[in-house]
Amino acid sequence: MVRIAIIGCGKIAVRHLEAYRGIENADVVELCDTNNELVGEVSRKYGVDGSTDYKKTIERDGIDAVDVCVPTRFHHEVVIEALAGGKNVFCEKPLTYRLEYAEEIQKKQKETGKLVMVGYLYRFHPSLQRLKRILEDGVIGNPYYAILRIGGRGGYRAWKHKKNEAGGAMLDMMVHMLDLSDWYFGEPETVEPVLVDTVLRKRMIDGNLVDVNAEDFALLRLKTKNGVNVLCEADLITPSYMNLVEVHGDNGSFFGSILDYLPTIVYCVRRHGLFDRGKTVLENPYVNLVEKELRYFVDALSGCAKPLDSVETSIRVLKIIEEVRRRSM
Repeated sequence: MVRIAIIGCGKIAVRHLEAYRGIENADVVELCDTNNELVGEVSRKYGVDGSTDYKKTIERDGIDAVDVCVPTRFHHEVVIEALAGGKNVFCEKPLTYRLEYAEEIQKKQKETGKLVMVGYLYRFHPSLQRLKRILEDGVIGNPYYAILRIGGRGGYRAWKHKKNEAGGAMLDMMVHMLDLSDWYFGEPETVEPVLVDTVLRKRMIDGNLVDVNAEDFALLRLKTKNGVNVLCEADLITPSYMNLVEVHGDNGSFFGSILDYLPTIVYCVRRHGLFDRGKTVLENPYVNLVEKELRYFVDALSGCAKPLDSVETSIRVLKIIEEVRRRSM
């Protein structure tokens, strides 16, 4: 049984707590949040011990892993504290908001030998996993062009839209598409910010009209070392969530999404393996990606799954984001 403490009791923390309850060998033994009222409410509802001091929670005996669900600007200090306390870590994306902080986490991880996994949950969707196998098997030939898009209406917390609080579309959404690009095509050789802008400068959040300044739209062009041109788009202005992944190669194309109402389509110029010439259409089932990624984390701690290189990937992703910010100023 893997015993877990969740730091943070907001919306995503509750989703994690409920997901762990569906994982047979996981047990959430403590919740922590600086908001005494919030942690009390959640701990009573789910019958889990609550605390307002995350350092004491980390020091508690009998905890194998810490799940970090606090706002992005606090990730670094909590992850470092957890590693120093001898705990494994699951951290909601992004790992942190500054490259130097990610490198500090990497150093501490190597010192302690503990696992750090970041919530890049798109890797766990069957459609996007299928694309990974299709690329590895050469079904659509040598890829040369890809479009990776993610869009949503924006956060329910004001900090998600403020620059000085580590908000914005790149840290909140783009990290997922950059992680997929890294997973599929490797590290980029060039990075070009096509358009980075704040389209909606006022937001209705919690019934209040709030002035915001973090970017809510970002379009980047990457060219990878193996010659793939990748357009990555992320926004916080799409009224209804949207995701698509489109890849083209010299033997065909792939279209997929984590949305269960969109099909997965594989088109082949020439037959390859199980894929006939022409179009193959596959349905997308609904998948609880939070539960799936957390199950993988628990399995990795139990020795039943290979740990992901989450910290190294996060460093590569943050290098891109910092380069884009430098060139967009």
